[in-house]
Amino acid sequence: MRDEAQKQQVQDRYIDFLRGMFKGTEPTRFIALAFLTGILPIKKLKTQSALNNFDEFTMLSSGDFASYIGFTEAEVKTLAEKYNQDYEKVKKWYDGYWLNDYQVYNPKAVVSVMLRGEFKSYWSETASYETVVPLINMDFDGLRSAIIEMLSGDSVSVDVTTFQNDMTSFSCRDDVITCLIHFGYLGYNQIYKKAFVPNEDIRQELLRIMRRK
Repeated sequence: MRDEAQKQQVQDRYIDFLRGMFKGTEPTRFIALAFLTGILPIKKLKTQSALNNFDEFTMLSSGDFASYIGFTEAEVKTLAEKYNQDYEKVKKWYDGYWLNDYQVYNPKAVVSVMLRGEFKSYWSETASYETVVPLINMDFDGLRSAIIEMLSGDSVSVDVTTFQNDMTSFSCRDDVITCLIHFGYLGYNQIYKKAFVPNEDIRQELLRIMRRK
């Protein structure tokens, strides 16, 4: 859905393939359980979802998987002690994702800082960086202003229901903010329906992105 974002026929064939594998009563004769992973939730279609028989666990609603999406606070404390790192500094840089009752840390960043001992943003080393820059530059309905507001420490209200779970159907500010939540560039408060910059790692990365036009 991301790599072939501009090729609708390829995406349609892929969804049809998944529908053939998992939809209806016939597949249950052969498949007891299917577990699919990815950054974005299953694609929303204009009609009823072709794959609405899956239970989804996402950055917006992680359910019982909250503690497995990243490292928990207890796990990071243990790692910091083992690798002789300043836990409070690790917390400032890489904490901030609230999933149900868990404070969740970015696992890639935590592993990197433990092994390298260097506190910095590791997001530019991921594939999502070049995808995010053009999204923010769309500047839907004051999107850049909202991100600047979050960079200053505030939270902004967001309607996460409009996002179609792909990289082509952006139509408003909330679509882009929701996508950034799924990518991990923003945190999300499920109670107040607000997005925010979770930590110093992300703040540094967003500042770098905001300078690129």
